[in-house]
This record gives sequence, C-alpha cells and structure tokens, in this order.
Amino acid sequence: MLFASLTLAFTAWGFAGVIAWTVDVMLVGSLLTFIAAIITFRLSAFPYFSFSKKALTQLLFSAPFWFSFLFLIYISIQALNPSVAVVSDESGWWVESTSAPFGEAWPSSVRSDYNEMNAFRVLKWFAASFLLMWGISIGISRRKAASIILWSLILSGSGMAFVAILQDMTEADKVLWTLKSSNEQFWGSFFYRNQGVAYLNGILIGTGVLYFYYAKRAIERAQHGGPHFLLFLLFALVASSVGLALSRGGILVASILTIGFLFLLMLQRVFAVFSTRNSWAIAGITGFVLVGGAYGIGKQVDLKAIEERFGDVGATIDNAESDARMISSKATWDMAQDRLWLGWGAGSFRYIFPIYQHNYPELFYSRYHKKKDQWMGRKVFHYAHNDILQFLAEYGIIGCSLLLLSLATLLFPVVRQLFSASSLQSLFLILGLATIAAHAFLEFILNSPAYWVAMVGLLAALAKLFELEWKRRFAV
Repeated sequence: MLFASLTLAFTAWGFAGVIAWTVDVMLVGSLLTFIAAIITFRLSAFPYFSFSKKALTQLLFSAPFWFSFLFLIYISIQALNPSVAVVSDESGWWVESTSAPFGEAWPSSVRSDYNEMNAFRVLKWFAASFLLMWGISIGISRRKAASIILWSLILSGSGMAFVAILQDMTEADKVLWTLKSSNEQFWGSFFYRNQGVAYLNGILIGTGVLYFYYAKRAIERAQHGGPHFLLFLLFALVASSVGLALSRGGILVASILTIGFLFLLMLQRVFAVFSTRNSWAIAGITGFVLVGGAYGIGKQVDLKAIEERFGDVGATIDNAESDARMISSKATWDMAQDRLWLGWGAGSFRYIFPIYQHNYPELFYSRYHKKKDQWMGRKVFHYAHNDILQFLAEYGIIGCSLLLLSLATLLFPVVRQLFSASSLQSLFLILGLATIAAHAFLEFILNSPAYWVAMVGLLAALAKLFELEWKRRFAV
C-alpha cells in the first residue's frame, strides 16, 4: 500500500515522465509495490522473507496479468528485433533497413538512441504501469487500503492543479519554477499543457468515482457529512485548473465530466430523498455546496478567454479536413496499414512517420513561399496527435489487442457494479473512460509516462475497491 501510494503521488510531480530518471523512479516504486505484494516479511527474533502462495496463485489465475505480461513480452521482442536503424552524420539523420535478428515474421522496431526515444524506453513505462497494477491487484485485501491509495493520487493531483493555478497567476516561465521548458504552454509539472490537463481530467474521474462511493455510504448510514464533501471541493478545484489552462480538448472533456458528475449527483440525491431519513436536510446541504462550488468555479475561470480560445466552432468543423491534426491522422493511418498486424515497433513513430508525412506537402513543409512558388522548411512530428492510430501504427493489431484485453479484464468489477446498488460510481467511471478514449483520438496524452502509470494505477485501485465492495455486500 505504501509503495503504491507514493508511486501514484509521484506521478503528479514527475515532470510527465519526460526526464529519464522520473521513469526510473516510477519503475522502482512499482517494482517495490509488486515485491511487497508477493513476499511476506515477518519480523521476529529471526526475521525472514517468504513468498505468499495466496498472492502468487491469485496472480497466476488473473486474466489481466497474463494479457499485460504477454504485451510486455511483445514489446520486448520488438525491442530486441530491430528491422530499421537510425543513421546520422553531420548533415542530419535518416532510416535504413537492417537485418532483423529474429526475422521479419516477428515483431520488430527501430534501432535508435535511448535518450531520444526507442522501444526499450517505452518498455520501461509500460513495465512500471503493469507492475503497479499487479501489485495493487494481488496485494490489497481491504477497502481501506484501496481507498488510501486512491486518496494519495487524488490529493497529490489536486495539489498539482493548485500549483498550476499559482504558476498561471505568477506568470511563471519555468515548470514548477525550476525547469526551463521549450514549450511555453506548460501546465503544472507537465511540459505540454494538453497532457497536463488530461492528467487533471483523470484526477476528476477518480475524484468523482470516490465521491459517489462515499456519498452512497453516507446515505445508507443517514450521515449528514463525510469525505464526499471534501471530494466535491477538490473536484471544483481541479475543474477550475483545467479551465484556466485554456486547452480546448481538455476543457471539453472536463465539461463533459462535470455535467455528468452533476447529473449523477442530482440523481443520487433524488433517490436519497425517498429512501433516507432527514434526506431533505442532506439534499439541502448538497444543493448549497453545489451552488457555492459552481459560483467559485465561475469566479476563477476566465470564460471570455475560453470563448476566444475555442473561436468559431462552426468554422473549425467546416475546415476539419484541412486541419493539420486530421491530415496527420491520415498519414498515421497510411503508416499503420503497411505493418497492420505487428506494427513498426514501440517508440518508432518519430522515425518512420516522415516517410508518410512527405506524401502530404501541407503537413511535411512548414510554409509555402509565394514568390518562389514552392514549399519550404519541414515540420517535425514526434507524436501523431492521435494516440489511437499511433498505437495501432507502433504495436499493430496484435499488440493493441493484448493491451485492450489487459485493461478490459481489469475493469470487469466495474461492469459488474452496473447491476448493483453502486451503479452510479460505475457509470461515472465508464463516462470517464469514454472521454479518455475520445481525447486520445485528438491528442498524444497516452504517450506521457506519468499519465499512463497514473491512469493504470487509478483503474487498478478502483477495480480492487469495486471488487472488495462487491464481496462485502454479497459475502462472496
């Protein structure tokens, strides 16, 4: 529990995992979480360690473990079997075909510098996320422990949201006032604003789910207060931070989450009125907090700036076909089709994409010189701004299937809760997952190591909490 809590708390302050040592910290924290779950330490006159047979048995019969383990093996094969190499000299760099050690029939990747990006670097953050998932899944046996892990992430993420607001108010020119960023539009500890608000939207999801969990408990016990009121205030704080960031995709996702949260909250209150004593008083208190929270958000967020940021939505939709991100998605799809089943390899996008980018002059060149009547310069794409298609291009159908099955089987307790009295928290989580998928179709949020580790850890802790709650209610 301790290692999982610290690892998830660190994701809010780990500079998005962009700096190499931050990924190492998350990997070590996740590894310690997993080790603590499978090894029992007994302190006596002769302290000793022993493997937990129960934990190991549970792990070996876990579908999420096997799918995620196979995915890690898949990426490992890609990393060890490069079929393309990056070559450079004083004039620049290019890619050349090379003999794949295991043959072309096996998953392969691009041989490149680790510090820039390669399959081994990607393998690290996937290993960190899945080790954390395994550790939480088999190492947590009490609802309180799962709740503490979730609280550590939510409080740390909310703290980052507050610091981001302070940075905005003080017009900070460095990330966390310490590191200079080549991208001026950073947010909190994230060098890229869009990734920062995506992380905060993940915090909104966790906060909302935990709110409904505690609110339901308070209703059942006819309590007037509870942790859910603090969670509501944290939700408002994080939503305010997203609004101030002025990221269009992030604001749209946060708006959907906020509307869904408020709708389900009112639905819960309506049900409570007919099932709980003193429910009118509780509903009144909730309503007061709602109005106060909405007013606070309205005062903090510059709505005019948001309106200017979104601009003419109709014109944006009309010009979608010529939008750089839409064209980038087309080029990424072209890239994916050439190795549809096995993919080009983890971390290969920035090296292979220019080949397909060249087919779209408006995407390849940075500007058009009217007098010379020719395109000039070159745009550099490290990411596709469409994680769904980039994942398909890098991991292929086989790799993406293993990844999806890892997460789908992990979330089985969430689906099961839809048919129980705890359905509101499951509904909000499913709404959150839908917004993550939609956002990933427009941005490169899933390529942030800190975001990925935090989201997998969040889902693992929520799934465990749902599972333990189900067992408590039905005495399984």
